[in-house]
Amino acid sequence: MGWLNSVYAEPSHAAEFAATAAAVLADPALGGRPYTVTGPQSLTFTDQIGILSQVTGRDIAIKHVSRQEWKAEMAEYIDGPVGDALLDYWQSCDGRPAELTPVVEDLTGRPARTFTSWAGEHRAAFLN
Repeated sequence: MGWLNSVYAEPSHAAEFAATAAAVLADPALGGRPYTVTGPQSLTFTDQIGILSQVTGRDIAIKHVSRQEWKAEMAEYIDGPVGDALLDYWQSCDGRPAELTPVVEDLTGRPARTFTSWAGEHRAAFLN
């Protein structure tokens, strides 16, 4: 898909959700409102693949596919309407960096972890 280079995401480390939830649960004054947890970087899918390639030391080929090809390849994992909604969402974000929030640092007192950090922690899973 041509938009692979221009759709941004803000990958969040799973541990950030746990840390922010723990902070909210520990302080009743923080409850009762929504929090948008994000990672510290707005990265394109291509950026993320580049980081995974760097962390694993392996070249990762990027194959641009059509919407129909993607849906066919993902059909076992994502049903049609959900796949369409996801593709529509990605298309609506084309070329716009993801909005980042300071929620992790505000609630935990430390910056959110990077995608590179997460990828390094899970390197073995990508090598299997």
